[in-house]
Amino acid sequence: MGTPSYSTTRLAGKHRILKKVNEQKYLLLLVMPAVVWLFVFAYMPIYGVVIAFKAYNVGLGIWGSPWSGLDQFQVLFTDRLFYNALRNTFLISAAKLVIGFPVPIVFALMLNELKGMHLFKKGVQTLTYLPHFLSWAFVAAFLITFFSDAGMINYLLTSLNLVGGPYAFLADRASFFSIVVLSDIWKHFGFSSIIYLAAISTISPTLYEAAYMDGASRFQRAWYITIPGIKPTVIVLLILAISRMMTQNFEQLFLMQNILVMDVAEILETYTYKMGLQKARFSYSTAVGLFQSLVAFVLLFSANRFSRWYTGESVF
Repeated sequence: MGTPSYSTTRLAGKHRILKKVNEQKYLLLLVMPAVVWLFVFAYMPIYGVVIAFKAYNVGLGIWGSPWSGLDQFQVLFTDRLFYNALRNTFLISAAKLVIGFPVPIVFALMLNELKGMHLFKKGVQTLTYLPHFLSWAFVAAFLITFFSDAGMINYLLTSLNLVGGPYAFLADRASFFSIVVLSDIWKHFGFSSIIYLAAISTISPTLYEAAYMDGASRFQRAWYITIPGIKPTVIVLLILAISRMMTQNFEQLFLMQNILVMDVAEILETYTYKMGLQKARFSYSTAVGLFQSLVAFVLLFSANRFSRWYTGESVF
């Protein structure tokens, strides 16, 4: 028999693809809404990036507006407010990452050690998962009321004579920064622990049994079996968390910031919103958004390369 021709091989390949699609048609239908959403809201808007290089005029449209080259970026890198927003973005995101990233890991390890306490464990999980499903509009309103001059915190502090009068928590830079970081951790750590609990459940029970027979304590079993077992999951989520440092604080900061702490509360996302929608500087705000996306890409690529070199684990 001779070697199959190119057309025959190509036809066989198409046949295999169609067969695979037919076998998985229900799974493809299930994922289709997500694919459509991703295409409409993530890929279609990419063409609008060209606005950053144009003197955009709403009446002329994107392609009718004249080119301006790198003028918007020249303005961007000489704007003091931009550098302030960039600094705040990194500081807030870095604090959330350093303080908040280990919390769901520790919480998952603690839940995993609750043996024979099924109802209590489920109750704790429910209470810690719930804040994730609350909107930032509700949480921000709650925090503003809770820490206001007439709020519960000031009421308790003054009742116990710990302060002479109401303390403006959300008007002080240090306390505002702490509330922003800690409230974000409180809102998300319970839900984030689900992934780590799922990773822990894949570890073979025989490893724990063998360690127990050898006299290993609970701490030793967690340190030498559980943590190494979830290491790949931890590294992947850490890389993704680093890549999201530029784009995860808008709702919280937009709703909680006030004029008294604006120099520490303004971040790139709120700055872009104000420049683009409130001041109608569309080209400039697009340039800020493009810069933000490029920095996020560099963070993702750098974290992935470093992880691959240092641990052997990576996302891609």
